[in-house]
Amino acid sequence: MEEKRNAYFAENERKVNIVLNRIGLLVILIGPAIALARKYLEYKPLDYADAIVIGAGAVLVFGLSNFLYWYNPSSELIKYVLLIGLHLGICYAGTKVDINLYMAYAIVPALSCLYFSKWFTIRIGEVCYCMMLISLGLRATVEVASRADSSDPDQLTSFEWFGAYGFRMTLEYLVMFIILLLLVSKIEETIISTLAKNKQMRRMQKQLIAGFANFMESKDENTGFHIRRTADYAKMIADELVRNGYHKDELTPKTIEDLVIAAPLHDAGKVYIPDSILQKVGNLTPEEYEIVKSHTTEGGRLIEMNLSNLTDRELYTAIKDVALCHHEWWDGSGYPHGYSGESIPLLARIVAAADALDALLSQRSYKPSMDINQVMDVFREEKGTHFEPCIAIAVLNLQDDIRRYVERESIKMRNMDGGDTEELS
Repeated sequence: MEEKRNAYFAENERKVNIVLNRIGLLVILIGPAIALARKYLEYKPLDYADAIVIGAGAVLVFGLSNFLYWYNPSSELIKYVLLIGLHLGICYAGTKVDINLYMAYAIVPALSCLYFSKWFTIRIGEVCYCMMLISLGLRATVEVASRADSSDPDQLTSFEWFGAYGFRMTLEYLVMFIILLLLVSKIEETIISTLAKNKQMRRMQKQLIAGFANFMESKDENTGFHIRRTADYAKMIADELVRNGYHKDELTPKTIEDLVIAAPLHDAGKVYIPDSILQKVGNLTPEEYEIVKSHTTEGGRLIEMNLSNLTDRELYTAIKDVALCHHEWWDGSGYPHGYSGESIPLLARIVAAADALDALLSQRSYKPSMDINQVMDVFREEKGTHFEPCIAIAVLNLQDDIRRYVERESIKMRNMDGGDTEELS
C-alpha cells in the first residue's frame, strides 16, 4: 500500500511542479510590467531597481526549477525552489512603504496544499511565517525612516509600528494557515483512504481475472502451462524494453503490472474452439485453421461480455487488446484485422512475441520443440515482419535469461505430477 501511495503522491507532485513552473514563467513578466507602469503610468510604489530585482529573481527561480526538472523530474527540491522563490518576491514587495499586503502572505502556504501533504504544508508554513516576520521587521524600519522628518509628536517607533500593524498581519496569517492545514489534512486522509479502497477493488478484479485463467487451465493443461509462461516472458520483454529506452513513457510500472495480469488471458477465446481441433495430432486443415484463428475475436467478445464492468479501464483495455490483437503482425500480415505497426496496441505486440517464444520452445502433440538458438534465429529473421524490431531485439538480448528460465521450468515440470504433458527445449 505504501508503494502505491508514494507513486500517487509522486505523480501528483510532478504535475503540480509543471503548473507552478508555468506560473513562474508568467512571473518573469512582472519585472518588465513594473518598469513600463513606472514610465508610462507614473506607478510610484516600485521603481526601476525594484523591477530589475523582481525580474532577475523570477528568472533565477524559473531557470533553477527548470534545470532541476530536466535533471530529475521527481526531484523534491523543485517545489521548495518554486514556492520559497515566490514567497521571497511577496516579502520583498511587502517591505515597500506604499504597498500593503495582508492575505498575500498566505498565497504560498495555500499553493503548498496542492501537493496533498500535511507535512510539507507545515514545513512551508513555518518557513513562510519566519520570512514574513523578517519582511515586516524591515517594513517597520522603512516606515519609521520615511517619517523621520515629520513633526508629528505621535510618531511611532519601528517596534510600535510592528506591534500595531505587523502583529495584526501575523494573526491573520496564522488563522488562514490553520484553516489551510485542516483542509490539506482532510484531503490527505481522503486520498489515502481512496487508495486503500482502490487497492482492495483491484485485488478483487485480479482474483476475477485469475478465475478466468484457471478455467483455461482446466480446459487444456498445456494451455495452462503456456499462459503462465507467456505472462513471465511478457514481463521480461517489457522490462528489457524499458532498460534499453524503448517505449519507456508508455511502459510505466502500472502498465507492466496490467500486462502481467492481461497476458494469461491472451488465449481466452480458445474455450470456444472444439477440443478435437485444439488437441489434434498433425496439421490442421484450412477450415480448421480458420476456426482456430477465431479465438482472437471470440476472446475479445468474451472479455467484453464478462469484464467490461472493471473499474480499472486501463486494465480492461489491456486485457481486451491482448486477447484480440496478439496474432497481429508488425508488417500487417497477421489476423484478425491485419493491423500493422503502431496501430497494433503495444501490450499486444509484446504478448505476440512472448506467445511465439513459448510456442517455439515447447513441444506439442503436433510439433517438436526448438532449442534456444533456433528460436533466436526465428526472431532475427522475423524482426520487422512478425515482430516490432525493438521487441525482437529485446528477446535476443534476453537469450541467456530465457535459457535459465526454461531450465528452471523444465525441472519444475519434471517434479510435478503429470509433468509429461509437455516438454520445454
